[in-house]
Amino acid sequence: MIGQVVCIAAGLLFSSILSARPSIEQQMDMLQEAQDYLTVKPSQSLHILASISDVEALPLGLQIRWHVLRVRASVPTNQLMQLEQSLQGLFALSAHPYFEDNLTSVLSALGIWLRRKGHLKEADISLQCALKYAKNVSQQLTLINSRALVARHMGKYSGAISLYKEAALLAEKQRHISMMATIDNNLGAIAFDLANYDEADVYFRAALTGYQRIDKRSGHITAGTNLLFLFILKDEILNYQRLYSPIKALTDGFPNQSKKAFLTWIHAAYLIKQGGHISEQVRQNLQTAYSQLESHQVKLLVGMHLAPIVKIALPPLPTRKSTPFTALWFKQVQDCRW
Repeated sequence: MIGQVVCIAAGLLFSSILSARPSIEQQMDMLQEAQDYLTVKPSQSLHILASISDVEALPLGLQIRWHVLRVRASVPTNQLMQLEQSLQGLFALSAHPYFEDNLTSVLSALGIWLRRKGHLKEADISLQCALKYAKNVSQQLTLINSRALVARHMGKYSGAISLYKEAALLAEKQRHISMMATIDNNLGAIAFDLANYDEADVYFRAALTGYQRIDKRSGHITAGTNLLFLFILKDEILNYQRLYSPIKALTDGFPNQSKKAFLTWIHAAYLIKQGGHISEQVRQNLQTAYSQLESHQVKLLVGMHLAPIVKIALPPLPTRKSTPFTALWFKQVQDCRW
């Protein structure tokens, strides 16, 4: 009798475990929900994707879709570890037809990851291959813009500007507001690099307006933060005060530590310029924030313009070298034959 009770209880427990596990249909719905959040709140996409357990138990097509969505959500939130993990997972499944269906998105994300890791030559190779398989103008725009960003990081400003202007013509024809804003922001960044601050101001304002029109938070934060940086250098304190609070609120609610770190540095410089003082604890926090900045270029600008204002000595940046990327699966990208 006792044995029967134990068996019945075990059976009920096993049944409840099975019923608690989402069905394939439910997991497909979760993937669709994650996709719906990609543009408006990619952090929520990552949260939804993380709630799907045992991804390797999914059919291969759904595994690839899970990784593609994770890659696309990891780029704007700067989750480089998750981005790398899913790229590796995708190339392990590169023989599957669904991988080829998403080839352009995968190669685009790979190019961005390679750039952020300092593999500039390989980043451009990946982006050029992605362009070969681009399915529409929207993808072409994204990829040309990414190639221009790589050129900027290589210090090839004339090449970068040429690519941005090529993309701008396409974006205007398509009335692609998001990409027009991105191009404006990136042209502003080049103008900033070259100390053409009035030109940078025009571009950053145009970018901010564009991002506000489509409610793209990551772009809104980026363009707004760039303007705040510019206002500090131009001593436009009233403009800074008007813009800081809304950008701070957006940044606090966005899961990108690099954006938070950049704003922390900018605001410390503002406080000093207003006659304030920063504590030793704040100085230590700024050192930590500096290590969290996502790119060599941003660290360079912070060291050049903001560190002297707050009087913090930063460690010298290593000479930037484009290190080779040697993963075995990258040979597929170099061959670019799918």
